[in-house]
Amino acid sequence: MTWGFVRYCLLAAGLALGASAIEAAPDQAKASVGFDKLLTLEGIDGSYAITYRDAEGKAITRSAFITAVFDHQGTFSVDHDPAKHTAELRLNRPGSQAALLAKAAASSAHARRAMLKPGQAWPAFRLTDLQGRMVDAASLRGHITLINFYFSQCAPCIQETPVLTAYARGRPKVSVLAVTFDDARTTRDYVAKHHFGWPVLPDATPLIESVGVSAYPAMAVVGPDGRVLRMALSSDIDPGHPLTVAALSSWVAGAEASASRHHSVGR
Repeated sequence: MTWGFVRYCLLAAGLALGASAIEAAPDQAKASVGFDKLLTLEGIDGSYAITYRDAEGKAITRSAFITAVFDHQGTFSVDHDPAKHTAELRLNRPGSQAALLAKAAASSAHARRAMLKPGQAWPAFRLTDLQGRMVDAASLRGHITLINFYFSQCAPCIQETPVLTAYARGRPKVSVLAVTFDDARTTRDYVAKHHFGWPVLPDATPLIESVGVSAYPAMAVVGPDGRVLRMALSSDIDPGHPLTVAALSSWVAGAEASASRHHSVGR
């Protein structure tokens, strides 16, 4: 079987389930419909034979599984085989690494829709970096700022680290910043272990939520006027390819060109 996906399935978060069709506290029928929509988004339709398991690996009923997900804000992992049209869904243990990853992820479609759009103002915030320096929205004004969103248990985030560090060293005119919901201690360990060369803002959950990041890694480019120029999942910067310094540079340059055009028009 091939690894399928790990998703956060808290209904109240509205993860691409069609909030208008499902209420925050759904009955079993509505929850079942929403659950099927979630699976369909991931390519698992009615033709699949699905096995449902609890966190201990014991087989449970579909009804019990859905109740654990929707009523108790559970997360789950999926192992599926598209060739055989089989899937195994297993509840994650609360607090486990799988649950952490699931909370950090959302369907790609929802994640793209949720992020701030070009032209929107970057929200007010006030955070402290690992060196104890205060960073706020005003700090982003007057220059181009590239912001990376990551967390320590995110494998794609770790894979990008050398690229981000190389970019920061080679582009001194672009301010760079990393944002994570990890606490300061976890962040310091990550920076030391992976030789991460960007300034980092830990404990940034409110900011992350306010800009709509629900999948990782993600990037944003903020213009000199404090407005978003571009914001995307890292996987969308050069679709189908691992992120490179060249691809990241081109993406940021495109945002800078857009800022220059808008500035010229406004004169």
